[in-house]
Amino acid sequence: MMSRLQVDSKSSGSLARSVDGKVLGYAAALFVVLPFLVWYIDGPVESFIPSVQSDWGRRVATAITAMGYGLADAAIAATILAIGLKAGRHREVVAGKLGLLAVIVGSLSVQTLKNLFCRSRPFTEMSGQFFVNFPCLGKGAGFISFPSGHSVTAFALAFVLARTYPRYACLFYGLAVLVALSRVYLAKHFPSDVVAGAAIGLLAGWITCRFSIFSPVHGRT
Repeated sequence: MMSRLQVDSKSSGSLARSVDGKVLGYAAALFVVLPFLVWYIDGPVESFIPSVQSDWGRRVATAITAMGYGLADAAIAATILAIGLKAGRHREVVAGKLGLLAVIVGSLSVQTLKNLFCRSRPFTEMSGQFFVNFPCLGKGAGFISFPSGHSVTAFALAFVLARTYPRYACLFYGLAVLVALSRVYLAKHFPSDVVAGAAIGLLAGWITCRFSIFSPVHGRT
């Protein structure tokens, strides 16, 4: 007779694969809408944003956007890992390790892509155009708008945490969405930048969980 542990492991693996399939579908859909956003949405949103900005709104958006910094997300994952190690909680240990790896994978990926696409940020010279001063490595932050790094790391960590704590998935993804919206509100990115970042972040989280030696779904912990 199959032990309860084996049954639970099979159930967990089946559920994880189902969730992974949905998330990969969402990521693919985000990539599909990118051309539409670049051609028809980015420009009007750039023109609209100044009309809704306020000092109070900027302060709130700045506080929210801080959650998307790579170092902040790495610190969150490291804190979860430390709590797991201190309390002897295996789930938190795995979540912390996977979270750190996902943030690292996402950060490395997005920095490479930023310097390949060389897109000008909103309200800068040649705003919204791609391949400006290509290659743009070392030519300043004004040419690395696409994709949004904050969105990548926020969604990469959200994927790991949602997979580990599925009951709170809406909370984790909701916070990641707020980070993405804050980047647009602060006029640091176009909508297509944050949508691309969200898709890449989901893929970074999935790749980390799928192939990491720490992943409990594949029985390799």
